[in-house]
Amino acid sequence: MSRVIPLVSVVVPTLNRPAELGQALASITAQRGVDLTEVEVIVVNDGGAPVESVVCAARERGLPVTGVVHPRRRGLPSARNTGLDRARGRYVAFLDDDDVFMPRHLATALTGLESGADGVATTCLVTDHRIDPARPVTEAVAWDVGFDPLLLEACNLFPVHTAVFRRPATARLHPELPAIEDWDFWLRLTREHGYHFTRIHQPTVVYHRIPQASSMIGAVADGAAAMADFSVLVRRIWSRWPATTARSGRFRLYSGIMYWQVLGALATGQPPNAHYYLHSIQAIEHAWRDPDAEAGLIEELAQTVRGEHADDQHVA
Repeated sequence: MSRVIPLVSVVVPTLNRPAELGQALASITAQRGVDLTEVEVIVVNDGGAPVESVVCAARERGLPVTGVVHPRRRGLPSARNTGLDRARGRYVAFLDDDDVFMPRHLATALTGLESGADGVATTCLVTDHRIDPARPVTEAVAWDVGFDPLLLEACNLFPVHTAVFRRPATARLHPELPAIEDWDFWLRLTREHGYHFTRIHQPTVVYHRIPQASSMIGAVADGAAAMADFSVLVRRIWSRWPATTARSGRFRLYSGIMYWQVLGALATGQPPNAHYYLHSIQAIEHAWRDPDAEAGLIEELAQTVRGEHADDQHVA
């Protein structure tokens, strides 16, 4: 790898998904509007099967990529932390091994960072089947929620791989959180390190929510016990980061009502709307911006979880 200090470091944790990892790395190689010599990619194998051949193949295609191996599995937060420890770029981006950047993700985010923000989050396209990011994306739902640091105290507002942010000197992800560690990390950056995030409402990343794939969020919809565990985890985040205003504390209650509605649906044997979280966060963020909408928010959350008020922003 070049000894020139890169502009952006992309951290890619991976575990036993070599084919998907190859696609993720290919999506970085295909970035437009940014010189690959200004990019470094750090693949962190979290105790899984060897992926050296995948890393070498990406390097042969011109991607400045290095691999790091955890001898045993340490968890996703620790894998990302290892990448942060190795990163040299002025900015950092995360990409999970089963997701992809669209061709102008880095260029779009880096342009947004020129305004002086510490971090930029773009719009994410959520799909239940694997897609080629170089082709027009169809049958996807846009995760496009506005950002407010006070609303961030109530709920997570953007997926981890939509963000490109100034490389932190000391801030790291909590290694013991089994999920939503990214939300905890954004709270740490904004509240302890003074980071200012902005949003760019342009789709630049694809989040694969494939039913057969294992993930904490996917398991939540499979049963009431998993949902209850996840709700406890949310309350753990709230305890770590107490609300700083009465309004953000009140909006935490709406997030709790959302999870309560999901538990109610599961208890009656009716799986919730597959995109309940996205729809609910959109409704909560709308009420945050428009106080008149808050009066009907509880009923809207109930309808959203039941799939009676689906408001997907599909792309064609």
